[in-house]
Amino acid sequence: MFSQKICLIRLTLPQAVVFLLVMSLALAIFLLLLQPLPFSYIIDVTLANRGLNLFLNWLPIFLAMAFLYFIGFGAAAASTVTGAVFLFLGTANRFKILLRNDPLLPWDLFLGGEVMGIARSFGQGTVIIGVILTLLYVLAAIIAAIIIRSKKLDIKFRAVGAISCILLAAILNSPLYNNANITNSLEIRGNIWNQVNQFNSRGFVYSFIHAFNTMRIETPDGYNRAAVLARINQGDTSGIDRLQGTEKPHIIMIMGEAFSEMALLPYFDFTGFTDPLENWRELKTESIHGEIFVPNIGGGTADTEFDVLTGLNTRQFRGSPFGFRMINSEFESMASILNSIGFRSEFMHPGYDWFYNRQNVYRDLGFQRLVFIDEFEGIPTKGMYINEHDTINRVMEMFYEHRINSPNLPYFHFAITIQNHGPYTDKYRYDGPLTEPNFTTSLDVLEIDMNSISNYFHGLADADVELRRLTDYLRDLEEPVVLVYFGDHLPAFNRRIYDIFYPDIYEPGSFEDLTRLFRLPFIIWFNDAAKELYEINHPLDLVDDENILFSSSFLGAYVLEVLGIRNISPFWDFLKEFRHQFPIITEVKSFDYNRHSSLYMTDNERAPLILYRDWSYFRLFEER
Repeated sequence: MFSQKICLIRLTLPQAVVFLLVMSLALAIFLLLLQPLPFSYIIDVTLANRGLNLFLNWLPIFLAMAFLYFIGFGAAAASTVTGAVFLFLGTANRFKILLRNDPLLPWDLFLGGEVMGIARSFGQGTVIIGVILTLLYVLAAIIAAIIIRSKKLDIKFRAVGAISCILLAAILNSPLYNNANITNSLEIRGNIWNQVNQFNSRGFVYSFIHAFNTMRIETPDGYNRAAVLARINQGDTSGIDRLQGTEKPHIIMIMGEAFSEMALLPYFDFTGFTDPLENWRELKTESIHGEIFVPNIGGGTADTEFDVLTGLNTRQFRGSPFGFRMINSEFESMASILNSIGFRSEFMHPGYDWFYNRQNVYRDLGFQRLVFIDEFEGIPTKGMYINEHDTINRVMEMFYEHRINSPNLPYFHFAITIQNHGPYTDKYRYDGPLTEPNFTTSLDVLEIDMNSISNYFHGLADADVELRRLTDYLRDLEEPVVLVYFGDHLPAFNRRIYDIFYPDIYEPGSFEDLTRLFRLPFIIWFNDAAKELYEINHPLDLVDDENILFSSSFLGAYVLEVLGIRNISPFWDFLKEFRHQFPIITEVKSFDYNRHSSLYMTDNERAPLILYRDWSYFRLFEER
């Protein structure tokens, strides 16, 4: 009786359909606006896509509401329940982008620890606002369910409607959400390779479903487990005993955030300004130097870490959102190999431990001590992140502590810097300070892009100065030290900047085309004691290579090769010969030493590439 008095609206089937259409469209629009972007951006990209992005984000919401309606929820209840689910996912996506510069992916729903890590980063005020909004939403849903009722439908009609929704979702999934033509036709603003920009431009709902369809890892075609086992059984591990009693250098590896040689391009003039790579230029002359071909542009730091430390190549596992997602137990790495011959391995990153699940992955890789942002309490930030100076200070402090506490053990330290992380517009305006351009160029560059590049160069100069300070500290130590320094990816600039300074002038699919935006520098530097240990005048005395360029998955193995550390692991010994056969690996094709594409090779010529692919799969999914 009470419910009859307060029920003001009872919807017929046509009215319910219209209601669901309106509510689903409103929710789709709200989810687009929920992304951490200006309102004008959403309007511009939707107009550029002629509303296709809006349609693709709306359709799943409508089908979900319609399905719930047909199974008996009622129009109001169906819209509120669906809204609650999508709003939760959309909000999680927003905060994950803001806190991690990484969108919400299907796998994230099963990573409770990482999600809780993100939640712990929220301020108390944010949590309170979230709770209040949730309660208001629940209250509004209850009121709507009471006031707005739907006329009952025949059970057969409901069954037909529910089944139709399921069939439509199944039938439309592949042509709409797993269709490369549609995906590529959607406009992307900013760096088109950046997954955050892809999600923001295409919309969260569409991008989430597309990721669910496309990011899967399957057993390679023609997978030959027997060939992998045969190669393992042929391996030589005599180096484990042979190297135990020999003198070995300390190894410090540092991956510089967005560290690149962009400042060396001929388009930039630093006359009257600070050369952001002044020290780097000199250090290269003292070092083995070359370039690595990295997995991503503008982001994906963890993929480069994964490649360098494991010898595997994330480009062959694009079904995973990032390489570390595939490591969940002890895994052979550069650290575990060094540990087996007496090293102590430590890791340092001045960021949150839950970033890319590093707090678990690095222990699985064999690092015995992990240092994260919680040990940088009271350290000032610069450009929103822990500053470069104190990061390098921590590297030196950890090395000093090891020398005091474990004087007879060689040391392996792997560190990641973070200060020069994007976004770069006005990044150092307040704590740099940087308010004016710090270079000139003859090219036509927008003022906002001059701002971004100048801020990037400002941070790059800080990294350059600190690298010099570190080498000055290590240079005269009595103990041999080898320093490896490299970048993880090019900075997260918009496509405009890359079109100007890295013009696309190559044949599509060519070696030059596929590598032009993924080449990052590295050096392998020896202090004086290390040169004496290896009886060399210059590190280049240890190598024969010229114009070194190879995939980042070879860098760790290359360092061990240069230092004479071999016969520890059959797989890592294989990497030495494989690097000479196929130095560049991409998702579809790879290139041999003469830059010939594997697509035009015989099965026999591709045999090492196939073995590497199968061995990588074996290590990840069968060996453990």
